[in-house]
Amino acid sequence: MSLSRCYSLMKCLLILFNVIFLCVGVGVCSFAAWALWDGRGSETGSGKAGLCALAAWGAVLTLGAIAALAGAVRGSASLLAASFALLALSAVAEGAAAWWGAAHLPQLRAALADRLHHTVVHDYGVLPARTQIIDAIQSGLECCGASSPRDWQQSAWAAGAGLEPGAAALDLSVAAEPAYYYVPPSCCIDGAVPACDVARRVPAASGGGVGLHAAGCGGRVLTTLANAARAPLLAAATLLVAHALSLLLALALTLRAHPSHNYKA
Repeated sequence: MSLSRCYSLMKCLLILFNVIFLCVGVGVCSFAAWALWDGRGSETGSGKAGLCALAAWGAVLTLGAIAALAGAVRGSASLLAASFALLALSAVAEGAAAWWGAAHLPQLRAALADRLHHTVVHDYGVLPARTQIIDAIQSGLECCGASSPRDWQQSAWAAGAGLEPGAAALDLSVAAEPAYYYVPPSCCIDGAVPACDVARRVPAASGGGVGLHAAGCGGRVLTTLANAARAPLLAAATLLVAHALSLLLALALTLRAHPSHNYKA
């Protein structure tokens, strides 16, 4: 293969890889920005930090991809060198995140369980997107609450922030009837009305009842994610390999854009 064809092939591969990186970077930035906007005023400090770190990684990847595409098209050594630096930075961040995640898997599991509990207690009925996610989890995995249906007793939704018509707030006066708390319809084994309306009115001293899913969602979510982890892990490994190849291509094109010259004294 001639040098010109080899150079053209390397340029095409670099463009292909960085179109993928550009799509990934823009998608990650968009998701992080949406999550920060959706959780404004409710997101925890650690959640904000994680989303900001994700957005920063996506921005670096996006800028590196743009610099690589522009450098490949224009044959600019400076743009290719900039793309090499940015893509190397994002690749190091990916590798560090993968290493940290593998080394802190128990902490990640605990953080996910805490995040689920926080969403149930504070975000359900307040943030529409997270309300729909919790309903989908409870209906799809046949569970209720983060650890048990009792989690709903402390939730902002059950306290009156998001109760549906006919679901009164708790009355703790002496003459009050036995206290009850409500769980969402997605906790019902059979969502048919009126059976579900009766089942989801749970006595305060009880952790559930007939007609409700008894299991908490935390364990089932973790198990589901563990079983479905192969595809994301494969995608992450593929991205790292593409990163390595793209870095080699960017370096090769950068060096070619700087031909060596021999000067005579």
